[in-house]
Amino acid sequence: MATKTKVLSAWIVLSMFVLACNFSFGGGPSEAELLGTAVAQTVTAAAGTQANQVLLPTTTISPTITQVIAPTSTPQPCNKAEFVSETIPDDTSFNPNQSFTKTWRLRNVGTCTWNTNYKLVFFEGNQMNGPATKNLTQSVAPGEQVDFSVDLKAPASGGTYKGTWRVRDDNDQVFVFNIWVQIKVTAPLTEKTVTLNAVVNEGGSVYNNGDVFPELYGVGDNTSNNDVQAFMAFDISGIPSNANILEVKTDFSGYATLGNPFGGLGCLRAYMQTYRPLDVGDYTGGSPLGAVARWCNAGELTAISVQPDMKGSLQGRVGSNYFPLRMQFNQTKTDSDNANDAILFSNMKLIVKYES
Repeated sequence: MATKTKVLSAWIVLSMFVLACNFSFGGGPSEAELLGTAVAQTVTAAAGTQANQVLLPTTTISPTITQVIAPTSTPQPCNKAEFVSETIPDDTSFNPNQSFTKTWRLRNVGTCTWNTNYKLVFFEGNQMNGPATKNLTQSVAPGEQVDFSVDLKAPASGGTYKGTWRVRDDNDQVFVFNIWVQIKVTAPLTEKTVTLNAVVNEGGSVYNNGDVFPELYGVGDNTSNNDVQAFMAFDISGIPSNANILEVKTDFSGYATLGNPFGGLGCLRAYMQTYRPLDVGDYTGGSPLGAVARWCNAGELTAISVQPDMKGSLQGRVGSNYFPLRMQFNQTKTDSDNANDAILFSNMKLIVKYES
């Protein structure tokens, strides 16, 4: 339609042109010739326009084909086990010679059925009276579970014990490695009582004026109104390092009295002090706190008495060789009466009850 419109328009314009020429000029081509020439040119131009319009081909994009590769299947082995559970967790405590049963539950995740020739086998460690081997009592198909159980007995002495086991197939090939039982054997505690004597050459007396008297166990004041303190050490090397101290009693009944120490100086107290070797620097002034024992009269000192505070102090020294004490009157250093008011100790004892 567009092409026809263009031709018609050209025709009208050409006709007007021809008429104008006829009116203006004389001679030349006739009206019919001019008209034929104009039509021919118009048709040629229209044909040329159509020839220049080249239609491009339509491109169709083909879909991309993705190749799907199936996953590679990994074949399961004939014999394969999966751990499910066990009894007797590691480090469970048992008494000496106590019997118990250890069980491992496994699942057959292989492709072969486990038959009654499959067996649990002891490998290494402490066998704990268990059998060398123990066969399955039933067949176990793939996907099924089975309990491997073994009766054992704890060793006779305390400690940590471990035994390792394996599972073998009917061709004696191991396919379950290193399943184990690990226990602690706790020996029952026994109670003992020991009497500890002060080591004579490990103590003595120290005065506030700097005088030191080894192996002389005096506490109080003297005629010069000097204050004196006594130091004594008890050998505890025979108490086991794992001992639990239950009770401490003092037996200081082997003593002599000079003057009236309790009347003039107050209560006598004992303190733990690591003094060895004894020298002037061990003297302690003032009125210190933290006494582990106290006696306020001769009757108390004579009695064999339980000292609750001394128990904790001795417990802290278990595993060492000595338990050292300092004895002093700390309420009044001297009564200033220019007389001996003192206690002279001999044969000092500690009675210790413990369990281990």
